[in-house]
Amino acid sequence: MTRKLLLAMGLLLYAALVESADLMELIASKPELSQVDNIIKSDEVLSSLLKSKSYMAFLPNDKALSAYQGVKDSTLISYHLSNLPYLVQDMPDELNTDLVGNPRVYVSKVPSGQPSITGWEHLHVYINDAKVIDANHRAISSRGMKQVLHIVDRVITPTVPRGVDFSQIDLMYLNPDAQKLIEKPRYYGLEGPLSISEFEGRVNALNLHDVYNITGKNTFFIPVDTGINIRDNKTVIDKQVIHGHVVPGKVLFTRTVKDSRDEYESLAFTDNLKVFISMENVSSSDNEDQYYVKSRTIASDVAHMKGTALARIVKGNIPIKNGVAHLIDRPLMLVATNVLAILQRTAQLSMFYDLIKNHNADLKNMMIVAKSLTVFAPSNEAFKKVNKRQLEQIQMNTEKISRLLRLHIVERILTTDELMDRNREPNLQVPTLNKGQNLYFAINFMDTESPVVTVEGAGVTGTLTTANVIARNGAVHIVDRLLGIPSQTVYEKLATDPILSATFNLSQQEGWNEKLKNRDERFTLFVPTNDAWADIRRTMPSAYKKLFMGLFAYHVRNILERHMIANSAFTLEDLLSLTTNATVSGKNIQQHRLNMTRGKVYFQARVTQSFGEYYTDWNGVRAKVIRPDLKCVNGVVHVIDKVMMMNRDVTVSGSAVPAASGLASLVATFFTVAFARALHH
Repeated sequence: MTRKLLLAMGLLLYAALVESADLMELIASKPELSQVDNIIKSDEVLSSLLKSKSYMAFLPNDKALSAYQGVKDSTLISYHLSNLPYLVQDMPDELNTDLVGNPRVYVSKVPSGQPSITGWEHLHVYINDAKVIDANHRAISSRGMKQVLHIVDRVITPTVPRGVDFSQIDLMYLNPDAQKLIEKPRYYGLEGPLSISEFEGRVNALNLHDVYNITGKNTFFIPVDTGINIRDNKTVIDKQVIHGHVVPGKVLFTRTVKDSRDEYESLAFTDNLKVFISMENVSSSDNEDQYYVKSRTIASDVAHMKGTALARIVKGNIPIKNGVAHLIDRPLMLVATNVLAILQRTAQLSMFYDLIKNHNADLKNMMIVAKSLTVFAPSNEAFKKVNKRQLEQIQMNTEKISRLLRLHIVERILTTDELMDRNREPNLQVPTLNKGQNLYFAINFMDTESPVVTVEGAGVTGTLTTANVIARNGAVHIVDRLLGIPSQTVYEKLATDPILSATFNLSQQEGWNEKLKNRDERFTLFVPTNDAWADIRRTMPSAYKKLFMGLFAYHVRNILERHMIANSAFTLEDLLSLTTNATVSGKNIQQHRLNMTRGKVYFQARVTQSFGEYYTDWNGVRAKVIRPDLKCVNGVVHVIDKVMMMNRDVTVSGSAVPAASGLASLVATFFTVAFARALHH
């Protein structure tokens, strides 16, 4: 009998034993529910009901109650009770509660990827935004009715009028839908910085209240007043924009959205206009939860531009009769005045904005007045990945900080649509504001609905986590790396750069690439692109097959070590000084060999009037350096367009590697390898 089966039987036996107790006794037996227990015992009516009637309780533990800032009384507990005793895996997607007016809660179930031991562990179950962390404790009331207890990690807060005499208001406001919420926001504490009167005014002026009383389960995003520029934005909040703030037929609480790539059609999804909505968790370990909502307009009309608008959720998870509402800090679908405004207003870009504001006033002004710019803006989390001391040293040097900032900016509008169209260009690149420095792009179409776009600048590769945030004078793409300051090892660089995946996969044989993880070592690596290996597959199909089948690790090692200089990290400038007697702009450049880990390779420079081209040359195989100086914390990678190998590199006799199958075989293999090395090197 397996351990899991024994555990399941034990839990079932325990459940059978506790069914002799009522729900009150069961709650009292849980130390983590001591605060709830005290609240319930202080209310005789509620205590009596929990002893005698059929109930399902989903109660917050002591940690959750301690963190809750609101009133902690039996009224609050009533919102955590339902008179239908469901096991957690059997819960429907909505439940009426025992609170006055019977406001509902919403149940979301997300696969956990874990085995189901007692029937529910294969799911993450959320009730509104509270997660079930313990479930299916059964009891039986004094009248013989079934009862069930679940424990959640947050207090579930009802949307009820506050500081209002219930006898003086319409009963429909006790359990409001979205329309009632925006009509009487003060009833529910939505005033001051949470006031939504400006947006409600536009809804009223356009006679669109019916949008907010649609039945069913929906998600509504409502901008607060401080995010609406009365002079510029108010009139452009038209019918389509208001529709773009509603996701019909789907309840989205923040914690239930696990992947920012999950997009939902908004009400603004018609023949001519198509707007998707998605949500993203940008919380970090040392901050409170931060969530953003994005509108992505993929089909536009005269009044509405294509692109992404980004808003921060300032108050989320407001449960209402027809779904859930979130208050956001600015309207969706509207473009910002300029790219600097996007950086300034987006909390997750505050560190990048502060760098510009504090260290480059000219660049700041340019981002306001320029007609067309694209900014690849690193998020705050990206800054946390770099060496803090190194960044501080760069900030102390005016020239270095200027170059670092300008590396992230392109003097034209560049959207991901254009990058997709140009994806077949070899070595897709765009010049930055730093003369001579380019950004390189790669697109992974493994997920055709949401292709992954990566950008590389000065050797650092980042992924676009939010693309095409549109301003009137350009676009902003949020990136998960600070370009120009290495934070990855050579190993991590190979593992994450999509155009180097073939070399990385090959280097994994017998753990050859494990050495590249060592941050105390230094390496210079000339890395062939995937296209370079595709060329080997066309021209040397037999050799290619042998290398990638995993049985010829010895030969793989020989080839890879021909592309590596161990114990040194040489930039392009270093390589030129090693192999020439002149600078790049000089004449009479001579060729010299580099001492690789295995053998020697020529390094050459060809200089024209405007730029230089650089090559490695080995036995007539001439490889162009197409991306130099990809700096890592333990070395430098130079990307080349050819593999330095020949067919005879993979010539074998008898087996893929020397095997201890007899002295004659060993001697024969030794002379074969020695002869091959003499020819090649």
